[in-house]
Amino acid sequence: MSILFRVDASEAIGTGHVMRCLGLAAELERLGETPVFIARSMPPHLVKRIRERNYGLEMLSPTYSQNERVMHHAAWLTASWQQDVDETLKYATAYNASWVVIDHYGIDLPWQQKAKAGGLKVAVLDDLADRPHGADLLVDPSLNAAPHGRYADLSPKHAQRLLGPRYAILRPEFSEPRPAYDQASLRYLIAFGGVDAAGMTMIAIEALSSLSAEADVNVIVGGQNGALTEIRIRTEALGWTVHVDSSAVGDLMARSDIAIGAGGHMLWERAAMRLPTVAIIVAENQREQVNEAAKQNLVMPLDAETVTADSLALAVTRLASDDALRRAMADACAWAVDGKGARRIARRLAADGITMRTANASDRTKILEWRNDERVRRFSRDSNIIAASAHDAWLQTVLSAPDRQLLIGEDSGEPVGVVRFDQDGNRAEVSIYLTPSRLGSGLGANLLLAAEQWLAFTHPDIHVIDAEVLDANAASAELFLSTGYTPTSSGQYEKRMGR
Repeated sequence: MSILFRVDASEAIGTGHVMRCLGLAAELERLGETPVFIARSMPPHLVKRIRERNYGLEMLSPTYSQNERVMHHAAWLTASWQQDVDETLKYATAYNASWVVIDHYGIDLPWQQKAKAGGLKVAVLDDLADRPHGADLLVDPSLNAAPHGRYADLSPKHAQRLLGPRYAILRPEFSEPRPAYDQASLRYLIAFGGVDAAGMTMIAIEALSSLSAEADVNVIVGGQNGALTEIRIRTEALGWTVHVDSSAVGDLMARSDIAIGAGGHMLWERAAMRLPTVAIIVAENQREQVNEAAKQNLVMPLDAETVTADSLALAVTRLASDDALRRAMADACAWAVDGKGARRIARRLAADGITMRTANASDRTKILEWRNDERVRRFSRDSNIIAASAHDAWLQTVLSAPDRQLLIGEDSGEPVGVVRFDQDGNRAEVSIYLTPSRLGSGLGANLLLAAEQWLAFTHPDIHVIDAEVLDANAASAELFLSTGYTPTSSGQYEKRMGR
């Protein structure tokens, strides 16, 4: 099956949306899916990059109509939303697509509803939370104090919501560990994305040149940068290296000690590479994220509205002169972003193959072994080791009870995890864990969703699923929140089944 990406790039939009879609496309391809890009605006160097990877690319027809939606970035669509979705649906049919991934601030609820009515499942990549969505899957990797609250009234209650830096979409080059370099002098990286509409690259060059003309500096710019000629002349005079539309950004970050850049998507790339950064807020939609990142010691923040070469030089000097601060920032970055966000999202989009079957007496030994694994039982209500005799009695009771369902999820015949539903009227409480060999695989949500589908088919009288999470089990809380559960009280969650 194919998965469509509806994304544009231009001087106004920038190139970051396409770059993160390429990161997700790489993971989907690894899982056997076929990525196809649908665009109305795309610069030549990105067209080349998409085609070099042998992904499909279809350019929508030129238009002079306007997007009638009333929202801040409506003009970015450069077409009526009806025309845009109709053309996209034609390609969905041609490519036998199952999903459309939308990374576009000019697309909102009506477009998505029509796409779903046309047979597509809809995933949205967003970081603004400024318009309603009708998505089945909503991804926002930005840093916020209460991320799930931002979308409470902007997305369907049943939607899966993957929020926070764990879901930052990075290309595979950013998931590789940063090598250790033994070098006496610090190396600097200047990178403000493909367009740099705020003109920060030249300010950063002047800031670093005032510190030392002998500095080891790499400058990454896009071919669309309006100051490219000036940048080339200035850096050549300084003996620095300019990389235009580089395909080796990860390697350049890995060979750097301090970065100067913006607060958009590259913030997560730098964090994944444990690269201490002076982050400049170049757009209003970056402000909250950069400020939150600063609170978590991921970046040193500045504002494009007030920054000067002198103030930037002072910030860089502080970072360069404090080894302990740089190490602390690198450690904070590693904790916040592990580079596996694209993989987590891709598993939600790709056909995961998990099937559910009811457990039986022949499963007793394996279930006991899984349940007694320390990594599983530490988050159970009873964290003690279960004796075989007690386990056998419990299993017999569960298997014979008409209001309890014990399920085993399998992928290609191999066990993935265990799910139990305990019914009480038209409600059921869920208990779930992955088998020890699958812990950390990111398959918990797929297992839960497969079990819910099984329950909806076999027990249509169940209207609500309840879940309880121990205070220390943050991963389990995120699992339920990301799959459409709503917190009802401390440690308690519920999900209404299609109602």
